[in-house]
Amino acid sequence: MKTRTAVLHAVGGPIAVETLDLAAPRAGEVLVRIQAAGVCHSDWHLVSGATRHPLPAALGHEGAGRVEAVGPGVSSLRVGDSVSLNWAPACGDCFYCLHDSPCLCETWLEPIWAGTMLDGTPR
Repeated sequence: MKTRTAVLHAVGGPIAVETLDLAAPRAGEVLVRIQAAGVCHSDWHLVSGATRHPLPAALGHEGAGRVEAVGPGVSSLRVGDSVSLNWAPACGDCFYCLHDSPCLCETWLEPIWAGTMLDGTPR
């Protein structure tokens, strides 16, 4: 799927709107066609250099849209479902995830600032 996104290539540099190709979802992943997204103050920290993050980076982690495709093993969502996105992913395996509190997931912080998925791979 093609998407247009705000991309930061260098600290202090301009934000460019670019067309990118997205890969099909892997096991446990969902591909969402974003219908609305926000670029917030956390993104500004990347632009200003106040937060270190690998670049280039796609900005805007507050979004809502419709499910475009689901990867193997996804059973809770279907193509066409409306969803909102949480900028902090959940592993599904830590104490908090297993006790119905994925917003407190213990494992997301390091990968998100490294610019990777929870398994350490880039996307």
